[in-house]
Amino acid sequence: MPTYHYDWLKVPEGFEFGLAETDAEIDEVVHFNTEIFGPAYGEFLKRLVENLPGFKSEMNSFIRDADSGRIVSSVVAFPSDWSYDGIIIRNLELVFLGTAEAYRNRGLFNVLYTYLDRLIREGEYEISSVQGVPYFYRKYGYDLIIPTSYNCPINLPIGNIPVLKSESEPEFMNIAIRSAEDSDFDILMILLQETNQKSLVSAVRSRELWRIQERLRMEISWNFDTFVLEKNGIVDGYFRLLEYGSMSQTNSLVVPESSIRSYDSTMRTLYFIKALAEEKGVRTLKVPGHLSSNLGKLALDYGGTHNLMWKHQIRVPDLTRFLNKIRPVLEKRLKGTMFENLTKEIFLNTYRSCHRLKFVNGSLDPIENIGAQPPNTYVELCFPPDSFKALMFGDSSLSELKKQNLEISIGRGYRELFETLFPTRESFIYHYHC
Repeated sequence: MPTYHYDWLKVPEGFEFGLAETDAEIDEVVHFNTEIFGPAYGEFLKRLVENLPGFKSEMNSFIRDADSGRIVSSVVAFPSDWSYDGIIIRNLELVFLGTAEAYRNRGLFNVLYTYLDRLIREGEYEISSVQGVPYFYRKYGYDLIIPTSYNCPINLPIGNIPVLKSESEPEFMNIAIRSAEDSDFDILMILLQETNQKSLVSAVRSRELWRIQERLRMEISWNFDTFVLEKNGIVDGYFRLLEYGSMSQTNSLVVPESSIRSYDSTMRTLYFIKALAEEKGVRTLKVPGHLSSNLGKLALDYGGTHNLMWKHQIRVPDLTRFLNKIRPVLEKRLKGTMFENLTKEIFLNTYRSCHRLKFVNGSLDPIENIGAQPPNTYVELCFPPDSFKALMFGDSSLSELKKQNLEISIGRGYRELFETLFPTRESFIYHYHC
């Protein structure tokens, strides 16, 4: 059994830090997480380790009790590419985090996160995310920002979808629905990209990941099928449908993802699912709470209710790097506004740091961090870091945040500019695991 030495981690006496590099160590970590989270999540972890593109052993960390030799705490992180208005941002997500009950409150997670923090910074990830328990991760810089796909559904009572008159069946019922095939990958990728472009932040799905997902047909621990809609022989959309009874629900059918172009194909999807629901005695349809998607819009039109139950918790480890990464987006947002040819130097003061944004004829020079500054020195925009993150990711407007937090101040004459640079906009993350 190899022993790993990371003196800078300050591992408590009697414990050893390690990375799961061998098959035996990976199996140990899977077994440990199975004991904490249950068999379904143990299988999910094993599947991610074996299949997810970009995963490396350095992302699979644990702490072992030196006396018993047992793993007692672990954090397994997985990489993914997300998009911020068309700019690729790299995410290292903390997916499996657990400590055996008898070993909690001993600082073991702090040790593991210290290691991961270095991994995040040295790997130059623009963001890190986690979907874990409420509040705990705030002390590490994570804040609730972006809705999780399966925790913010639109619930539509099946009975709200009108019964079709048998004597005059609408034309859209002639649209064909079939299972997706390998030959559909090109159009499926285009369709998902079209839907993702409606969001400020979305997950990027490569062709490789598409193929892996379609081969495994699993979202977390739930089986799904992918269906394609063909209108006059041309693919007009697709949707995924969880196997009936998934998520321990026998009173609903769940569509975790869709991208459908036309009204007719969206209606055809609703009636396809309505027929399936009636066959199984199901009362409710759950569709993604992506309010910009066509299926989401019609589900709301027919009386569905949007239930926002949880969000991805987001950390930006290096705000300067992130702002520079999205510079093209900030420049683009000025186009067609009164600020299009702006020449001006402005400052974003987040109390912990202060960033200089220098515009010259609408172009933005590289953004500089001039260090922490007194709030009365740079008054254009003063924002606590967590609130600024909500603004930057379009989760809340400048006016909304100002009402919620008296620590936010906006200099006279700057509100319109900052609202132009950081508008409110929906984000939505579809399945990016396997």
